[in-house]
Amino acid sequence: MTSKQKSQLQGKPALEKPKPTTSEKPKPTPAAIILFGLDQARKPRAASFTADQVDQATKAAKLMELHVLKVDTAELAELAAQLPAGRIYASGQGFVPPARLDIYDRIADLADPPPPLGLPRSWDEIDVGHQVLAQEKPHEGWWETIVVAKDKDMLTLAWRNFPSHPKLVCHRTAVALQKPT
Repeated sequence: MTSKQKSQLQGKPALEKPKPTTSEKPKPTPAAIILFGLDQARKPRAASFTADQVDQATKAAKLMELHVLKVDTAELAELAAQLPAGRIYASGQGFVPPARLDIYDRIADLADPPPPLGLPRSWDEIDVGHQVLAQEKPHEGWWETIVVAKDKDMLTLAWRNFPSHPKLVCHRTAVALQKPT
């Protein structure tokens, strides 16, 4: 018979180990960035990464063709808390598990510029969220942009790899399509 059982028979309260209070539990490390994007099957994936993983996660995002979103608002912190923690392997690749569509959509809505919806098949099909090629000045090359606004035939474009660069406004026929059919 254990001492706990003996104490209960004698009517004495058993001495138990005190349970840790909530203040004693280690606090989870807040997420610094979110990696998100669509996999090859066009299914949403997203994961959060802590501040000590930012450099490695950013490199992995390039290898995996995912977007990096800095967690700098309360809303993004709340979304990051709902995501599983991502993992970085020694090879430099990362693990970003599938994400619920509602959470993925909220993350994509908060991204600036938003991730591309896809590639339009014709100039008539171009809409907000599509990725097209544009050039700021003639003879300076073509760069990937995301359509962030559309007013009839005029498009407002954000530079995909240079989000802090000023947005470009141009006619829809002044852009190039990627992999047009």
